[in-house]
Amino acid sequence: MLDRINNEIRRQLPVNQWTSTSTVLKWFDDLPNKQNLSFLVFDVVDFYPSISEELLTRCLSWAGRFVAITAAERRSIMHARRSLLFDVEGNAWEKKGTPKQFDVPMGAFDGAEVCELVGLYLLNITNDKLELDSVGIYRDDGLAVIRGRSGRRADRLRKELTRIFQSCGLKITVQTNVKMVDFLDVTLNLTTGKHYPYRKPNDEIVYVHRQSNHPPAVLKNLPAAIGKRISELSSTEDIFDQAAPAYAEALKTSGYVETIHYETQEETPPQDQTTKKRRKRHRRTIWFNPPYSENVKTNVGSLFLRLMRRHFPRGNKLNKIFNKNNLKVSYSAMKNMSNIIKSHNTRVTKSPHGQPQAAACNCRNKDTCPLRGECMASAIVYKATVTPTTGEPVSYVGLAGGPFKTRYNNHNKSFRHERYEKETELSKHVWGLKKRGVEYSMKWEIIARSNTHKRRSGQCNLCLEEKIAIINKDKKINKRTELISTCRHGRIKKPADRTR
Repeated sequence: MLDRINNEIRRQLPVNQWTSTSTVLKWFDDLPNKQNLSFLVFDVVDFYPSISEELLTRCLSWAGRFVAITAAERRSIMHARRSLLFDVEGNAWEKKGTPKQFDVPMGAFDGAEVCELVGLYLLNITNDKLELDSVGIYRDDGLAVIRGRSGRRADRLRKELTRIFQSCGLKITVQTNVKMVDFLDVTLNLTTGKHYPYRKPNDEIVYVHRQSNHPPAVLKNLPAAIGKRISELSSTEDIFDQAAPAYAEALKTSGYVETIHYETQEETPPQDQTTKKRRKRHRRTIWFNPPYSENVKTNVGSLFLRLMRRHFPRGNKLNKIFNKNNLKVSYSAMKNMSNIIKSHNTRVTKSPHGQPQAAACNCRNKDTCPLRGECMASAIVYKATVTPTTGEPVSYVGLAGGPFKTRYNNHNKSFRHERYEKETELSKHVWGLKKRGVEYSMKWEIIARSNTHKRRSGQCNLCLEEKIAIINKDKKINKRTELISTCRHGRIKKPADRTR
């Protein structure tokens, strides 16, 4: 939604909103008479958290002059700014001075798109009010050029630019009369008209090792991609030769024998303005990203595509959605050995919730404990085996994110009160036996232990363990639809309320 709005504004307005280093270099190379210019560098202080609700509303109203924005889209954009963050005790965090939990968080595409919309609005105001030869912005970093090196003019532009941003509730730092600047990952020099690769001081270059468990295509193309990138950042081959040894040494340390070479940048031929551009069709592509591992010999990608062709052939009503043009396969990388060891150590040394283990059992009569002294265990997958006096025994698999005793009490409630008969598949089966007058016995046991949802990785090993247990071939009363159920542990709730 925001991406569509930003792209349409960039298409209509002659502004320089850069989206990558490549666009910055193109702007720099096109500057005429670089020796007569000087840089004006500005940086927005705390850009993301400083964007207020009033500023975003103003930007959306301004954007409505260039692209149609419906009322529902406006509400969605503003509603998405309501960020919720809870501490370990379940208390909601609120940003000071902002009503309705309004916030533009960093680290997501949505926050970056809001930042770009505000940047377009600021660029438009700056172009209208200041006499700059050229100005552009990348997120919170801005760069402009002014002709000459008059100190009074540069200082006047600095004060006016500061006032423009202050009127929007933003603070900036400004440097004027600069001939060479480090911007993103490139150094721009107006005196020589050249650009160089830039690395922060004491920045160590590290690449994935040649023998790491990554898809072969990634490892094979890495040296060539690095060479192409350094070539793009270097305006001449001599500059490339000066910068390349550090990157070549890092590749050698990571086990690569390939060398990097300078690649000349091919100029794009000018397009014929009289020729009408063909409309590009944007397909809605569905990506399947299985994790890659050298330990797996099965060609998962090929097998997946064969299954797609078998089950959605030509003539199938779903073939328009699931076909070789709309369904693509690309392997994803698994966790490195450091993360695997760290996860293992955390799992071994701590309880699933990172807290000391509670008492194993709180039953008054230990002989009646359903799990034989472990009824207070958390983050477990359990199995209940129902053995009727007549007929074969069946089993039910469930999980408990919190103490099992809480889950066990809920099961007993559904066994005693008929109004809770349809609460679980286990309660349905028990009430079916009761209505037929069949006596039964029930045995509880733990079949797996794991941890619940991790916000960083987005995976829930506890739910995966439950699904694996349901897939096993012994007779179970669980529904097959439970295999595609979504994880509930990633939802925001107080730590005390973890029972599923």
